[in-house]
Amino acid sequence: MLWTMKTNNEIENIVNGVLTKYQKRGGSYKLFEDIMVEEGIVFKEINSSNNDFVGALTKGNNGQKSYIFINGNIDNAGRRHFTIAHELGHYFLSHQLKDNSIFCSNTDIAEEGTQIDPIEREANYFASCFLMPEEKVKSAFLIILENRSRKKIKDFLLVKNDYTFGIWVLIRDELTKRYGVSEAALRYRLQYLKLARFEFKK
Repeated sequence: MLWTMKTNNEIENIVNGVLTKYQKRGGSYKLFEDIMVEEGIVFKEINSSNNDFVGALTKGNNGQKSYIFINGNIDNAGRRHFTIAHELGHYFLSHQLKDNSIFCSNTDIAEEGTQIDPIEREANYFASCFLMPEEKVKSAFLIILENRSRKKIKDFLLVKNDYTFGIWVLIRDELTKRYGVSEAALRYRLQYLKLARFEFKK
């Protein structure tokens, strides 16, 4: 099947189809093994000394079996999960493989959604939607926000260097653990969903 550029809505529909097929309780990252077994994808970690290599999707010469490789030296669990979800994005979005492979570098896999290359942008968006499905993350965010905010902030958090930063820390700690993502990925997703904006200085 030839790849054609997809809208964010089309990508979300593909993600929802995958999650509906495989979903169980807990974060979506817990589905990786089930998905790969069912789809016939072989998963391998490679301890590469090339720090720029993050992950890859390849197909065998017969085109039948797919392989996902990630750099085993990724020490951040959120980054690791995002990388695997990104490579699954290439797989489920039917991205064309040059010489049966797509190799991804640190700049290709951008948790903050800053990638220009359309194929890598789509895979990043797939990963973001897969790990943090809109309805789940929105519901969880709003419940924590209402329970933790002194002023009963209802539906949007503007994080500054004031009491809102403490609220953000509570939300961040809960949701990064629940969804198995990095802070950078969570912040980008919340901003994209228009649930938060970040104006604090570190």
